[in-house]
Amino acid sequence: MKQIYLLRHAKSEWDEPYDTDLERSLSRRGKEQSKALRDYLKESRFEFDQCYVSPAERTLKTYATLRKEILRFPKPELRESIYDSDKEDLLFLLQGLSPSVRSVCLVGHNPGLEDLASSLLFGETEFSRFQKFPTASFLGLSFSEDSWKNLSWGSCQLAVFWIPGQIGKE
Repeated sequence: MKQIYLLRHAKSEWDEPYDTDLERSLSRRGKEQSKALRDYLKESRFEFDQCYVSPAERTLKTYATLRKEILRFPKPELRESIYDSDKEDLLFLLQGLSPSVRSVCLVGHNPGLEDLASSLLFGETEFSRFQKFPTASFLGLSFSEDSWKNLSWGSCQLAVFWIPGQIGKE
């Protein structure tokens, strides 16, 4: 059995000027979301063999907050393809994993992560079946095959879907 964990970055800063979207960091609310997610994951005992992270500042900081106190999480591998990817790009990345990898975490962005999760759970659809996939959400999927090459639309089951509470309502 394989495990796929999808983590959307925490809330990003929109009030500060940045030269590029990749440079946008976490807002105050995003930092609080990251800490709440860290507390949840610390208690939950989820583990993954590999973690691929978008090169965006907000994804890097979200994952860094988790690793600060959860030492069992692996060092992240930057993957430019996760930034601005669609569900097909992300599926291709997952299908290319080594069979020895039992679990993987992707830290990225919407709509790519949400569309990937929806299609892996419900089959290929034009629109996501999630009502909401907010910032700092953590979703876990189970895949019963031994080879990542067999991963396809509708082949997963939901294991967990954690959404941060109304932290720092604005």
